[in-house]
Amino acid sequence: MPFYTYTQNNSGGFFAYDDQRGVAEYVVVEADSAEQANERAESAGLYFGGAGDCECCGNRWSTAWDDDAAPMVYGTPVEFQELVKNPVVYVHYADGRLVPGVVPGNESRRN
Repeated sequence: MPFYTYTQNNSGGFFAYDDQRGVAEYVVVEADSAEQANERAESAGLYFGGAGDCECCGNRWSTAWDDDAAPMVYGTPVEFQELVKNPVVYVHYADGRLVPGVVPGNESRRN
């Protein structure tokens, strides 16, 4: 089953995070199709169309359009560590698992 990656634009000058729902700077969703991935992403709190986003910065999230065989961010595989403090990515697996991860070379911008 493919993985779809959502990258967050820092609309309004900040990134939105929600550890309970699995939202970080990047969100990866395992799904059968882009449409199914978009539905699962919306149920986690992502939104499309820019409702409430900064007019000058653009929309925070865009719908999925491409897939990968494994969780990736800009072609770099997501790494999973036992204890991830301030994860930069959350992977939403089709079986319901929510796993935080890191992307080598991409430090978290969380405060």
